[in-house]
Amino acid sequence: MRQLRLRLGSALGGIRGRMMVLLMVAGIPVAAIALTNALQDYRAALDEGRRGVETLRALVAARYGVAIGSAESVLIALARQDPRAGEDQAGCTASFRRVIDLHPGDIAELAVATPGQPAACGSVPAGFDPQPLLREALASGAPAYGAFLPGVRGRAPVMPVAVPGSGPGTSPGPAQGEWAVIGAVVLRDDAALPGNSRASRDMIWLIDRAGRVLTPGGTGGAALDPAIIAQVGEEGEVAEGPRGDVVYAGARLNPGLRLVVGHPISASRQAARDVLLQRVMELATFLVACLAAIVVGADLAMVRPLRLLSVRVRAWRPGNAFRVNPTGTEPREVRAVEQAFSEAAEALARREADLRAALEQRDALMAEIHHRVKNNLQIVSSLLNLQAGRIADPQATAEFLAARNRVRALATLHRHLYVQHSFESVSLPPFLTELANQQFSSHNEAPGERLALKLEIADVVISTDQAVSLSLLVTEAIGNAVEHAFPDDTRGTIWFCLREEGGDVVLTVRDDGIGLPDRQSRPRGLGLQLMDGFAKQLGGPLVGGRVEGEGGGTRWSVRFPIRANPPPRPMAA
Repeated sequence: MRQLRLRLGSALGGIRGRMMVLLMVAGIPVAAIALTNALQDYRAALDEGRRGVETLRALVAARYGVAIGSAESVLIALARQDPRAGEDQAGCTASFRRVIDLHPGDIAELAVATPGQPAACGSVPAGFDPQPLLREALASGAPAYGAFLPGVRGRAPVMPVAVPGSGPGTSPGPAQGEWAVIGAVVLRDDAALPGNSRASRDMIWLIDRAGRVLTPGGTGGAALDPAIIAQVGEEGEVAEGPRGDVVYAGARLNPGLRLVVGHPISASRQAARDVLLQRVMELATFLVACLAAIVVGADLAMVRPLRLLSVRVRAWRPGNAFRVNPTGTEPREVRAVEQAFSEAAEALARREADLRAALEQRDALMAEIHHRVKNNLQIVSSLLNLQAGRIADPQATAEFLAARNRVRALATLHRHLYVQHSFESVSLPPFLTELANQQFSSHNEAPGERLALKLEIADVVISTDQAVSLSLLVTEAIGNAVEHAFPDDTRGTIWFCLREEGGDVVLTVRDDGIGLPDRQSRPRGLGLQLMDGFAKQLGGPLVGGRVEGEGGGTRWSVRFPIRANPPPRPMAA
């Protein structure tokens, strides 16, 4: 009785602190949801910059693709007919000039060149030797793109392109296929391209086959770090700059030209931080106000009356009558506690000693029973193990070892009941963890060496009646996986998952081994029959089998309700 009084007084004296903890715990889900939403908004704001640079890359690539493709189409059309046919050099040059006038801003120079000879007609940019590019185009039979050429007299930079000729040669000169059209494609500023609507703070660079970087429209753009060029590559990758204030993306426009775009995200990042900070401050203010209101109300309505009751309970001594407060100002629940304590005080003192003795005797008896059952089962397991070692038939030896493993599982269960001093139920995490490792050891395996063992066991307590069937089911499932799923030193993983869903327990054992053989080619073994029987004893069907796709293997699952032990049988008269 004295111990009960002290515990009650201690519990009532510390109820305020526990209520504070409970209130704070109750606010955790709200805080978690609010913080999650704030973080999602923050990440969405950061991802906006990546989406912006991808959109910019697509738009700029499309514009330059159209512009360069238009110029390339003109060159290909000229290459399909011999521009020199029926005209002298002056006439050919005049024809090229008319083509340039029809495509202003796309083509700056046009010429027809042959290997080892000067241009037959037209003109090439000053200081440009077309012979290397001409030989490359004739060798590949496809348009060849050269390196950037700087603009002159205020004109935009150009990129030379050689298109091998395919038209009939009607004038004196080289034979068919030994000439090419040389064109200088103008690399206009993207602002001058049709359909431009990008923000002025965006950055664009063009990179030629020699690795030279060009800022379209002038040299006022920011310098491009060579490390960024390597990061974005040519397959559409997105990379952040070293300071995290700009994101970059790259694309290949044609075999001789690459595109890199940059989109500043410092403003978006700062806006995301401001939104996150604002949400956190709002959440903190809301939670503090709610906790303050709840604490004050709980203190006035419940904590103060309970504290007064605790004082009177501490002052009470066994053998004296416990008197309720005559004023009756406490809440109805507190008055009920006072009355119940007064009525139970005398009976509690008389029964306390008897109950303690009976419980101690019962616990000692149950512990001794489980201890002896465990010892007997271990003896049976050892005998089966010795007998298996004396049998020459491998199949018979395997059957003896399987029986030994089942007996070991029951011995392990009784040992846990003895160690936990819980004779009506068993905590599953430590028991199933030991049982799974025990199955590995029984087959001369160790988790993490050849086979990996991944355990996900919820903190569930079940009755000893169900624990027997569950231990044997787990023994068969894991033992079959270790023994049959990974032949010939094959490596793999075994997953063991036990979780609680809606009052039921869901057990799943899966491996990524060779899978269950076809039942027509191999009859159903004793292990699967036992698993099916143990699942029915647990209260749920056994489902699963061979897994198709997702790594293959075998998967078994059973869902069963948590049941209490059956009531003890009445003793005979």
